[in-house]
Amino acid sequence: MSGIQIKHYIFNPSLIPSIVTAALLYLMISLGFWQLDRADYKANLQTLIESKQDLQAIALSSISKKEDEWLYQPVFIDGQFDEKHQIFLDNQVHNMVAGYSVFTPLMISDNEAILVNRGWLPLGKSRSELPTVILTDENISRINGLTARPPSKGLVLSNNANHYTQWPTVLQYIDLQEIEKKLKYKLLPMVLIMNQAKQTSLEILPVKINMRSEKHTAYAFQWYGLSLALFIIYIVVNTKNTKKK
Repeated sequence: MSGIQIKHYIFNPSLIPSIVTAALLYLMISLGFWQLDRADYKANLQTLIESKQDLQAIALSSISKKEDEWLYQPVFIDGQFDEKHQIFLDNQVHNMVAGYSVFTPLMISDNEAILVNRGWLPLGKSRSELPTVILTDENISRINGLTARPPSKGLVLSNNANHYTQWPTVLQYIDLQEIEKKLKYKLLPMVLIMNQAKQTSLEILPVKINMRSEKHTAYAFQWYGLSLALFIIYIVVNTKNTKKK
């Protein structure tokens, strides 16, 4: 009789189930390690946000070129909003209410701008009718906020290709290079999240991480738990008690 025998138990798995089980174990354990890596990244990012939130704002022109140094840096910048090219970022939920994040280019020179996240507002009466956004005071040109990466794309259900035919426009995600081509002027490789100091018709949301490190850690242990369960099932199914004959 082939297989591994311990006392009156014999472990004799077949080839194909063993290969499938090994592949699944590798996948689930790898996903567990990936979640732990994401947890570490999110914890460091949260620490970075908290460490910079009380810093004195500096001029945008004086920030470091290195992303890990300028990320979430409080800054101020002078410019004028290009109100003709407002962007409504779709599928933005706040307090269980669907809405938009409103982005507007802030012109800082004749051919250069930074995309500014001016805040959130709920959906209008229907998706075919965009909500009204009260324009900012044209006499106020200094903007304060935090430098950040564009929002992550997440699960994209449709692309933006057909959304630039009219302005303001509704987009599914923010792609700075794509938007730059449509605007015909340069965009800085970051966005500016306005802070509470600037009064607009929009609700300024606090900067937060979309999934905290604790959730990633919990997901990691779920994958490890599933791996252990699969391994136990594999052992039990392929082990026979030779006394039961």
